[in-house]
Order: sequence, then C-alpha cells, then structure tokens
Amino acid sequence: MEERTTTLLAEQADTLALRVDALAAGRPTALAETLMAASDGDLLDFHRNAVQVLRLAEAAVVSAAGEVARRSESGLPDSLARRYGEKSAAALLAQRSGQHEADAAAHARLGLALAQREGVTGDVLPPFFPRVTEALAAGLLSTRSARAMVQALEKIERSATTDDLGRAEKLLVDGAISHWSATTLLDVCRALPDRFDPDGAEPREAAVRARRGLLKRVLDDGTIQYLLNCDPEGSAYLDAALDARTAPRRRVRFEEDDESDGAIAPDATRWDDRSWPQKRLDALIDIARDSIRHDDGQIAGVDTTAVIHVPLEALTEGRGAAWFEGVETPVSARTAQRVMQCADIVAVLLDGDGQPIGLGPTRRFFSRAQRRAMAARDGGCVWPGCTAPPRWCDGAHVEPWRSSFRTDIGNGVLLCHFHHRRLDEDGWTLEIRDGVPWFTPPSHIDASRTPRRGGRSSAPRARPPGG
Repeated sequence: MEERTTTLLAEQADTLALRVDALAAGRPTALAETLMAASDGDLLDFHRNAVQVLRLAEAAVVSAAGEVARRSESGLPDSLARRYGEKSAAALLAQRSGQHEADAAAHARLGLALAQREGVTGDVLPPFFPRVTEALAAGLLSTRSARAMVQALEKIERSATTDDLGRAEKLLVDGAISHWSATTLLDVCRALPDRFDPDGAEPREAAVRARRGLLKRVLDDGTIQYLLNCDPEGSAYLDAALDARTAPRRRVRFEEDDESDGAIAPDATRWDDRSWPQKRLDALIDIARDSIRHDDGQIAGVDTTAVIHVPLEALTEGRGAAWFEGVETPVSARTAQRVMQCADIVAVLLDGDGQPIGLGPTRRFFSRAQRRAMAARDGGCVWPGCTAPPRWCDGAHVEPWRSSFRTDIGNGVLLCHFHHRRLDEDGWTLEIRDGVPWFTPPSHIDASRTPRRGGRSSAPRARPPGG
C-alpha cells in the first residue's frame, strides 16, 4: 500500500506543480494571485488535482499512523510509544507531528483496521477490509469515507457471514467510487447494521442513550462551551423546539404603500446578520428564559431565577463589569443594564468594595400585568418586520430607565431578545409617534439615518419623526 500510495502521490504532486506553473505563466506570483487570474475551468481542475493529492497524502498518514499504533500496542514488551515517553500512539504522533491528538488517534485507529496483519507464526495476512484498503491507497476514497465504511463493517462482523461481509464491503466501495455522493455513502453506512443485526436497533439505541450528556467548560478567551450528546428521541424534541423559533416565516405579509407613507420596512432578515448557529443558540437561550419566566417552582421543584451581580457604578455610570451567578466570565456594564430590565433576572447591587447593598430597583422591569397589556397592544416584537410572538419578548424601555426612571406601558414596547439587544447595544434609537414605534438606525447601517416604521400591520398610520 505504502509504495503504490507514495508513487501516486509523487505523480499527482508533480502534476499539480506543473499546473500551477502553467497558470502562473512563468511569473513568480503567490498561489492565491495565480488562482484569482485562472479561468473557471482551470480553477476547478486545480482543485480536483489538489484534492487528489490530499487524499493520497492522508492515505500515507493513515498507513504510517497505523504502523505506529501497531508497534505501540499495550501487549508488546517494548512499546514504541512508551520508549519515547508517551502514553499512547496518538500522544506520540501528536507530539512528533504537531497534530491534534484526537486527529492522530483517528488516523491510528483507521490505519490499524486497514493494515496487513501478522499471524501467530509470523506470516503476513491480508487486511480485514482489503477493498477499502486498496481504494484508500489509490486515492479513490477520502479518509472520512473509509472510516465510515470500516465502522459500519465492524458493526456487522459478529452477525454477518464471511461472504456477506465481503459483499457488503464491495457494495460500499463500488458505490462510493462509481455513483454515490459522500452524503449518500454515510447514509448507507448508518443503515447497514440494521440489515444484519438480529436484535434490531434496540441494543444500539440503548447504547446511544447511555452516552447522552451535557458538558460545560470555559475556554481561555472566556467563551462558555457546551458539548451536547443526544439520543434520537431527545434530538427530535430539541430540533422541533428550535425549528419553531428559527424557521422562516411560512406566510407572506403584504403592506400597501400608503400604509407606511413611503417608509416601508424591508424584510427583517436583511437586518439580521446572525449566522445559522447563532440563531439556533439564541433560540435555545430564549427557550431557557421562557422556562424560568413561567416556572414558579411547580415544574422543576425550585423557583429558579438567574442572578446578576452589578456594581453600583455599572448601573449608574455604565462603567465596569458585572457577572452572572455561577458563570466565571464577566459581562459589560451595558449588558447588565439591559438584562436588569427583564423580570426573570434578579440583580444584586454591590458597593465599591464588592459588598451587597441590596437588590436592584424592583420597578426597573415591567410587571407581568404590564407585559400582558403591551402584548395586547403590540401583538409581539415591534421591530420592523419581526414576527416573534409576545411570549418570546421582553418589555423594553423607549426612553432608557436610567434617564427616565419610568417603567410604565407608555414608556415600553415589546421586543424579542435579539432585537432588544440590538436596540440597546448597536446604536439604534426608538421613538413613539402617534402610538407607532419608529426605529432610527445608526449611521454605520444607514448613513442617512432614515427612521423605519415598526409595529404590526394593525398599528395606526403615522409620519416618521421629523416628517
């Protein structure tokens, strides 16, 4: 495998180098510049050639990692990894190559599964999965595809005959090389064990459920990372809940030109620059906030409330930082001022020495009755184009509380959590004119700072501020 792989790798690498020279026309330019000047066809040909080099290089890495793993097996009297002072083959490979240990371990496992074997008498035996080994060595498979095949075949080994195992391996390799996409291959590999397992899916389902869990860790930059392992049933509930809050609107909303007097708000999605993962995380946080807001202790058994510790200067002057109870990473004074408007947050005020001096002003946030009144009036988030219903919204102050000290529905509107944050942190301003909310964007979004009408379609007509 190694000799053929390295020979093909050298040939493909030479071809790639010649292709770059031809595209550069003899000029000593950077690769990025060369590719920018290439035609569409030449660019795609270069990419295909580079992927082939990558596949062959990965095959060589897998082969070498597998041999290191074989020489480092725990049963050997003179393990290679131990001789170099490392606990495992993966740790040795990571230390010597600069690879991440998890990647090195994956290469080592695949290399062991596809390597030739040594018999009891010292004879060299063929690999367990010779077709996968041959296809990987020839650069016809990626390591990811090869790994998926090996995992699927290993799962059916105990219940399949030798002939069945050979036929299944041939099916996977031929399909991957000739007509399946990488996604189709993964789907087939996932479904394969069900065809051969006499016990059905239940034992595997139980194993997946046993591995479920949620881990939390704080990264060096202060990011809090959650790692979630979910079984299919739990995933279905999570996906349904998240999809309900992130799916595109299923209805088309029309607005007559004369309803907005020339200030038609464009679709809210044009102003929402969050990535898809960010939208899903924000939806999950909203679900958690909703749960806390509606649980008085009868659901979870404890009246759970998020608590934020706020130095007095952060509240009154907007300087310094605050922190949530149980969370190591601090938040800005501006964030503290915003979340203190939420009825599901308890704020503990601190003096200059960090000692508690009392709870935050109880009238800073809107009461449940006030939020219900605003829900009846606003119908949900009043940000232009947003369709979030009232239960996903905060009560937001039109004139900031720290300057008005007013918490009444005349000084409040409903905003979803995302748009509440945008109003408070991105430089937008809000004004109510004849009962209609008008949002003025910051200059970096709209140099003319033209007010944009908010509210639902049933809001009364009004002119923009200053109009």
